[in-house]
Amino acid sequence: MNGIINETHNGRHASVSKVVEFCTALGGKTPIHSILVANNGMAAAKFMRSVRTWANDTFGSEKAIQLIAMATPEDMRINAEHIRIADQFVEVPGGTNNNNYANVQLIVEVRAANLLVYY
Repeated sequence: MNGIINETHNGRHASVSKVVEFCTALGGKTPIHSILVANNGMAAAKFMRSVRTWANDTFGSEKAIQLIAMATPEDMRINAEHIRIADQFVEVPGGTNNNNYANVQLIVEVRAANLLVYY
């Protein structure tokens, strides 16, 4: 992991307060403002589209929840769909899934390194 976060879209268009209000109304204490998608391919793209649809239906904006994709050099070389859908991506090592998408330690480190960037 090189720690680089790359933006693929400009910021959120929805009010953060809508997410907070939703969380509070359901008895929650910690609203989710961003999701690290630690997958690639069709599964990641479908998940991200589902989150976008839910956020639009729930908050009136598909950008209410930030989507952060993990991206290997191979993913970037082919301009993978999950990277194009994401608001941001984090570069991770290439190779087999043990080096990236199935590497729990790496996923935890990526999320911890980016936790302070989001609300």
